[in-house]
Amino acid sequence: MHNKIGRFELLRKLDENKQNAVYLAHDPHMEREVLIKLLPNSAMPLKGLLAQVHTASQLQHQRIATLLDAGEHDGTHYLVYALVNGITLAQQLQSPQCFTPTQAAQIVADILEAVGYAHTKGLAPLALQANHIMMTEEQTPLLLGIGVGSFTTQEVTADLVTPYTAPELIAGNKATVSADIYACGVLLQELATGLPFIEKVKKPTAIGKSATTPMQIQLDDALESIILKATSKTPEDRYASADLMRQAILDYLTPVHSEHKPVDAHSTMDFLLRRMRSKRDFPALSHTISEINRLADDDSASNNALAQSILNDFALTNKLLKLVNTVTYGQFGGHINTISKAVVILGFETIRNVAMSLILLDFLQNKAQASQLKDDVLSSFFAGIVAAQLAPASHVKNTEEAIICSMFRNLGKLLVSFYFFEESQQVSRLMEQGESEDKAAVKVLGMTYNELGIGVAKSWNFPPRLIAGMRKLSGNKIIKPNGELESLSLTVNLANELCSIASNGHVADKSKALKQLSARYENALSVTEQQLRQSMEQALDELATRARIVGINVAQSQLMTRVNTWIGARTEPLNKATEETELTSLGINPEPSDEKGNPSTKHDSESILTEGIQEITNTLIEEHQLNDIMQMVLETMHRGMGFNRTILFIRDAKHHQMAARFGFGQDIDQVLKKFQFGLDFTPDVFHLAISKGADLMLEDIAAENVAGKIPEWYKQAVTSQSFLLLPIMVNNKALGLFYADMEQPNRMQVSTRQLSLLRTLRNQSVLAIKQKG
Repeated sequence: MHNKIGRFELLRKLDENKQNAVYLAHDPHMEREVLIKLLPNSAMPLKGLLAQVHTASQLQHQRIATLLDAGEHDGTHYLVYALVNGITLAQQLQSPQCFTPTQAAQIVADILEAVGYAHTKGLAPLALQANHIMMTEEQTPLLLGIGVGSFTTQEVTADLVTPYTAPELIAGNKATVSADIYACGVLLQELATGLPFIEKVKKPTAIGKSATTPMQIQLDDALESIILKATSKTPEDRYASADLMRQAILDYLTPVHSEHKPVDAHSTMDFLLRRMRSKRDFPALSHTISEINRLADDDSASNNALAQSILNDFALTNKLLKLVNTVTYGQFGGHINTISKAVVILGFETIRNVAMSLILLDFLQNKAQASQLKDDVLSSFFAGIVAAQLAPASHVKNTEEAIICSMFRNLGKLLVSFYFFEESQQVSRLMEQGESEDKAAVKVLGMTYNELGIGVAKSWNFPPRLIAGMRKLSGNKIIKPNGELESLSLTVNLANELCSIASNGHVADKSKALKQLSARYENALSVTEQQLRQSMEQALDELATRARIVGINVAQSQLMTRVNTWIGARTEPLNKATEETELTSLGINPEPSDEKGNPSTKHDSESILTEGIQEITNTLIEEHQLNDIMQMVLETMHRGMGFNRTILFIRDAKHHQMAARFGFGQDIDQVLKKFQFGLDFTPDVFHLAISKGADLMLEDIAAENVAGKIPEWYKQAVTSQSFLLLPIMVNNKALGLFYADMEQPNRMQVSTRQLSLLRTLRNQSVLAIKQKG
């Protein structure tokens, strides 16, 4: 590398490609740092270059780097720019952290703003490419070197062609602003997919027309259409100007609807999903629900996989266990202390449905700031509980399905309230003018709230059965259901309509409203006004218990006050002491947790271990599967002690090794693949444990007397600095090994009592193996 270019002292190279290189440099005359861009392949005479520099230096735009100077050094042209703190877009594209489609669109929209400005100043084409764009520390683009050394038709040689070079330039045709549109289209695809640009060819269709081959990376149709138009081979097929392409992207990012103008339903769905993905909170919600649905519908998935997904969320685990121990689930008998046992007893689908309802409630009530939004969330929750009360009369066997379908039936309305507040207000105003909710939503959004919710549910991998149950029934008369699936939909709709009447109607009109509702459903279901009233009253009692568990304050809800008044039920809240006594009698511990949701005392840890031992003891005397027992033991250890990871090794005689079978905790899927070691003895702590049947607790693996006995495979697999080993010995032979760790040294903090309980759990696994042996 040169030490100097002209008067400028080069400090370091920032980026380089076959056409140019960018350096950080020091200007001793002005005592400041600048950027130097070398143009080693420029064949333009210096006089011509300086003429372009003069024009380019007149550009004054927030997205264009300021050009300070230019010159020639040892036959190489160079440009001097004001310092930009950041890296080139090309460098950022090489990083493993990709842009989201929304981020990519926003970046290109900002670039097009600068491109459009440059075009108005007579500069085109601009030789745009990722190396010519700096990304500032604030993640905004800044164009570097535009309008200088740009192509003329005669100058485009093979060594200067890049993926951003428009086809007409390569063919030697006249350069226009359309070449920059093409380059921006290429940039948009690269940023949105994280992959190099590949031209989309057109294939002949059966009727002789051509159809564009879809991109392999999943992009929504709206964004892909923008890319395909911008990168059309023929300049006339592209956007006519940078401003028009920028407006298309802005419309993609923020659709603008007039209050009464119908809009495309597909665009509405795409926009909502993009908004979800651009938020910090919604991707996590989407991933969690999608993963639970995937596991529940995967025949090869184990109970452990579903339990692990739920156990990742401490608060969700506690709420779910409290809920499945209420009287609602009393028919299953016994007290359930582990997610693994809950899955065994209640089944995948029931636990999936309970978990999803809790996840949605927790998310929505935390996002609902206004009282109206909180009431909308509570209304959906209450409708679900009413559906559960109506389920037996409707011949719906799975009440949890009725609950979750009723809750998610209103998902679209809830999401619009949170993310499209202005549009939700427009819908409300149209309803005040006499429009139905469905018609008003279609006018504003292009689809009904119910259709919107179903679209999101599909993106969350909801099974077809639940999707069908969420659908809103139309017509004045509901026909008799054909099968349980239609009965589920009928129950869900009846519950929601009943709740709507109770929350919005007048007490004086109650009898009339109930008669109208009964008449609407009389051909489909034999239900009396009295039964509807009883369902609402029973639902209020069930709501009191469930609301307490999920942290909803029913007493402060204006909606529930109206419902109580309409039904004629009690309007005063339960006495706190009475309520806690009722919960305790159901096996629910009302003691508070700390801010992180962790147990507040060590006694909680010992209680979880003790209750788990009792649950496993009860299971051992019943019909059981060995895998279920091992998972219950592992989960009890993990929850009770709050370990970072808890893993079960199983002896693999075929491969002569001890291999991790399943576990819970941080990065567990990746760790399980790495946790295995041969059975041939080597002087390390793992072989010591399984050969001697020794329980080992290492508080600091870096300690002088221990460090040499930590195997290399372990150090490469995890960074945990303290761990516990409890071998599973049967007839003096290690058939397995329980492993638990903490990330930092001296953090195990296992008391004598806790260690005794952990050993009891290990011994229960030994007993289970002997019973099946």
